[in-house]
Amino acid sequence: MLFFVPVNSLVIEDRERSYATPLGEVWLRIEYNHSVEHSEVIEIIEVNSSGMFVRKMLWKDFGAGLPEDIQGREGDYYYKLVDQPLGKSLDYWFIPFNRARIIVNNRTVLTPRGPELVHFRVKTCPLLLVIIGRC
Repeated sequence: MLFFVPVNSLVIEDRERSYATPLGEVWLRIEYNHSVEHSEVIEIIEVNSSGMFVRKMLWKDFGAGLPEDIQGREGDYYYKLVDQPLGKSLDYWFIPFNRARIIVNNRTVLTPRGPELVHFRVKTCPLLLVIIGRC
């Protein structure tokens, strides 16, 4: 009955697809073009059973909600180290211009195609459902 053991998981869903992975050391990377400034933004989020925590933000431009308090440079990006809890639920609205990529542990798991809401959840699910990505 191992398949019915509940496991803490990260679940990412849009209107058509679902992705799930058991928690351990999970890093979520959200890459997108900023809707107003039209520059690249990268958010790096640590995910564990307590929830999601923004750890680093990288960006190439300034204005419209982008950080102004630079901590350094990394290649073409400015960066800021962050320690911001997001809780166990996060929603992002993406439009085609954003050309968003959702990456988990260095693997692209979702690329929103149209205007859509993407849900990120930390929740407990039976192992079998996590394995088939339907938690």
